[in-house]
Amino acid sequence: MRHSLNKSKGPASRRTAERELILDLLPHLPGHFNAEDVLGAVKAAGVSRATVYRTLDFLVARGILQRVHLGEPGARYEVIAGRDQHAHLLCLGCGELSDYPLPLLQRLPAAVRRRQGFAVEHLLVRLCGYCHKCRARRPATFSQPISTKRKEGAHHVKRS
Repeated sequence: MRHSLNKSKGPASRRTAERELILDLLPHLPGHFNAEDVLGAVKAAGVSRATVYRTLDFLVARGILQRVHLGEPGARYEVIAGRDQHAHLLCLGCGELSDYPLPLLQRLPAAVRRRQGFAVEHLLVRLCGYCHKCRARRPATFSQPISTKRKEGAHHVKRS
C-alpha cells in the first residue's frame, strides 16, 4: 500500500504523519469500517475529523480503499488493494456485511471492455437477503419465494 502512496504527486498527496498513521491502521480495522472507526483509533494522536475524511477520500482515489454505500448515513470502507474481486452479502435484518468470493468477477471487467469498449474502474456487487442468524430467529418470514416485483422508489435505468 505504501508503494501506491509513493507514486503520488502534488500537495494534496503529500505524505504526512497523520496519513501514515491512518495507513498503518488499515490492516487492524474490521473488514468493512466507517470513518468513525478510524477517528476513534487516531483521535488520541491528535488527528482531526477533517484529516480522517480527506485521507479516506485520498485512499479511495488511489484505489487502496473502496467506499461502500448501503443506504445508511455515511459510508463504509474496505481495503481493496491487492484483493480479488468479491460480492458483498448484506443482511436486511441485522445489517451485517460480509464478503463472498466470486471468481467470475475476476474476468468480468476484461469481458466488458472487449465487448463494449467500457473500462471498468470499480466493481461493486451486493446481494441482499437474510443471514442464517436472522433466518433462525424468524423462520416463517423467510419461507416465501423472492418477489420479482420492483420496490416502490427503486431506481430504474432507461435503456437507449
